[in-house]
Amino acid sequence: MKKIISIFLSFALIFTMCGTAAFAGNADNIVEHEGKTYNLTNKNPWVFVHGMGGWSDFNGEAYWGGWAASEGDVIALYNSHGVEAYAAVVGPFSSAWDRACELFAQLTGTVVDYGEAHSKAHNHDRYGYDYTDNYLMDKPWDCESAINLVGHSFGGPTVRLFTSLLAYGDADEIAATGEKTSPLFKGGYKDAVHSVVTFSGVHNGSPIANLIHDSFLMNLVIGVLNFAGAVFGRNVLMWDLQMGHLGLTPKQGEERAKFSLSTINNVVKAQDNCGYDMTLRGAAELNEKIKTVDSVYYYSYSCNSSTKTALGTYVPIMSNFVMFFPTSLYIGATEGKTIDGIYMDETWAKNDGIVPLASALYPSTDADTAKSYEEAVKSNEEIKPGVWYYMPIMEGFDHFDFCGTIDYVTSFEDFYYTLVETINAA
Repeated sequence: MKKIISIFLSFALIFTMCGTAAFAGNADNIVEHEGKTYNLTNKNPWVFVHGMGGWSDFNGEAYWGGWAASEGDVIALYNSHGVEAYAAVVGPFSSAWDRACELFAQLTGTVVDYGEAHSKAHNHDRYGYDYTDNYLMDKPWDCESAINLVGHSFGGPTVRLFTSLLAYGDADEIAATGEKTSPLFKGGYKDAVHSVVTFSGVHNGSPIANLIHDSFLMNLVIGVLNFAGAVFGRNVLMWDLQMGHLGLTPKQGEERAKFSLSTINNVVKAQDNCGYDMTLRGAAELNEKIKTVDSVYYYSYSCNSSTKTALGTYVPIMSNFVMFFPTSLYIGATEGKTIDGIYMDETWAKNDGIVPLASALYPSTDADTAKSYEEAVKSNEEIKPGVWYYMPIMEGFDHFDFCGTIDYVTSFEDFYYTLVETINAA
C-alpha cells in the first residue's frame, strides 16, 4: 500500500512540477494592465514597416514610439513580453515596389533585387544594397515561417504589395529573367504572411500627393534629395535615403552621389516614387497590381482628427499635430470636387491630418467584400482570411498617434496588447 501511495505521490509531484514549469514559461506573456489581463503568447514574429519619411532612430527617438512625446516604444514593449518584433527601414521616399523589394532583402539577408522588368521600365539599377550580413531578424527568413506585417501610412501599400508578390509573383519579372528571377517575384509563398495590419494606410491615395506630384514641388523634392545625396551622402538627418539605385544618393560603398539635373528629371518622369504612388491615380494603378491573398488575415485601423464646420468643410481639431494643420485643411476642403476621376464625398474630406478616411479604411478594389470587424464580432461571424476587416474609426486620433504618441483612447499599452490578442485569435 505504501508503495502504491509512494508511486501516486511521485506522479503527482512530477505533474505539479511540469505544470509549474509550463506556467513559468508563459508567465511573462500574461500581462496585467489597468485592471485587464492580456495573453501575449507569441505565435508569429511581427515586422513593422514605416510610412513615407520613416526612419530607424534619430537621436534616440525611434519611429515606432521612441519620441519624447510618446508613451512608449512599440518594438521594445513587444519584445519585453516575448512578442518577437522588428522594425524594418526601407526607402523613406521610394515607391511601394522598391520598398517591398528592400523589405524582402532585409528579411532574407540577400541583395536587393528590384526586378529586371521593373528596373528597365523605370530606368534604374536592378540591384541595391546587400543585406547578406545585416538581416532584420535573428536569422535570415526562410519565407516558410509565417510573419505578421504592420504598415503605417505608406507602409500599408508596401506590405500589401509585398504579401501579394510573395503569393502570386509577377509575370513580367518571370518572363524577363526566368529561373534567375528573385523568389519574391516567383510567387508560391501563400502561407508566408499570417496577417497584414495597416494603420492609416494610404490605400487609395491622398489629394496631398496630387498637389505635390502634379506641380513643380515634385521636381523640387527630388532635387533636394539628390542635392542631399551629393553633399551629405547616404544618411541625412534622421534618414537613410536608400535611393542609390535611382542615382539620387550614393550606392553602397560610395560616399557621395553626383548631382544631376538629368537624373532628377528622369526620376520625376519615371514615376517610381512614393509621391506618385500616393496620388489617387497612382494608388488606383497600384491597387490593380495588388491581389488580396486568400490565406492572409487583413485588418485596417483608421482615424479622424477633423471636424465639420458650418460652411461644410472639415478642419483639424486643436489637438492635431501642428504640422498637419495645412494638409488637413486642404483635404477637408475637397468635398464635392473630382480628382483623378474620383468624386470626393464626405469620407474623402474627413481625415487624420494627411490621409483621407476613405483611403485608410480599405483598398477600393476590396470595397465590395470589406467588413466591419466590430459588427462581425457582435454577430459571432467567423473572422476569415482574404477579407478586409476595418476597425472602428478612432475619433480625435491623428496620423502619427499610432507611433506611440499620447492620444490613445485607453492607453498605448492597451492598444498594442489588444492587437496581439486580435491577431492571435485569427
